[in-house]
Amino acid sequence: MTEREYQKAMECFTPSPELRARVQAAAERTEKPRARVRPLRTVLIAAAVCLALAGTAFAASPGLRDLLAEALGGFAPYAQEQDGTAYTWNGFEFKVLSALADENMLRVYVQIRDLEQRDRINLYGESWLKEGPHLGIGNLKSSVETTGGNSSTSFDHYDGETQTTVAVVTVWGRMTEDLSGVELRIDTAQNMMDAPSKAAVKIPLDIELLHSKTLLQFEDTVLDGVRAEELRISPLSVTLITGRESWAQWPRFDISFRVQLKDGSQVGTERESASGHGTYKTSDGAHHLAQIWNFADPVEVDQVAGVYIGEEYFPVK
Repeated sequence: MTEREYQKAMECFTPSPELRARVQAAAERTEKPRARVRPLRTVLIAAAVCLALAGTAFAASPGLRDLLAEALGGFAPYAQEQDGTAYTWNGFEFKVLSALADENMLRVYVQIRDLEQRDRINLYGESWLKEGPHLGIGNLKSSVETTGGNSSTSFDHYDGETQTTVAVVTVWGRMTEDLSGVELRIDTAQNMMDAPSKAAVKIPLDIELLHSKTLLQFEDTVLDGVRAEELRISPLSVTLITGRESWAQWPRFDISFRVQLKDGSQVGTERESASGHGTYKTSDGAHHLAQIWNFADPVEVDQVAGVYIGEEYFPVK
């Protein structure tokens, strides 16, 4: 390995103080060569030790192996693996690992590693806004005129030893049937708020939809003061479509959902209240609201016998 090759290899790994001490000790234990070759030999030893330890720690750490499995939970069989190409920005490394999607919800799992070993993934406040990565999903095409929606990013799954996290990025309410051209966008929070489409990093996503099925169509049902229209379900989520009588109207859904399966078991949602929402307008000019609940565990749609909306039971015909 030449010095140039060593420098290039070391660009993706910054050793800790403890590791530097071990490298130095290894170098001092070697037989002293002539002065003209000592710098290169020390470099080669440092490169070998650093890269071996880095590779071993990153590949063998139980925390790292388990991060994605923990984040996916029971949805692992439905996860669509991404190419995992590494992108670097601002001293962080990003790899898109997996993704899940139906027409109303898209969720992406991203591995983020702090290459500078400064524990920045755990930082919040002004320094986080300036340095830390803000993640968003862009280029979503909606099948209707969408006028609202929301998104969220969580950093709950973290390995402190390697300063690596699996971030879960979710967007709700876009009502899409075409995910071609969708991308993950990365920049500081400030830049993403100002101009998200001009993000510093754009990672293409390759995702196919898990299609939803209409389980219920309502006629004269009012839920939490809002006129219910339709209930859609996929293995990932349940979506309640309601009317929107005015722009000022916004649902305050504290209603819980449970799915009753044909075998007598039930599946709940990851939150009691709605996980996300969207607003849209159909071709007839009517305005609608979409409230989306993510399931706690995947649901086999054909096995659904009925749905509990709050405490009221609606059988599937």
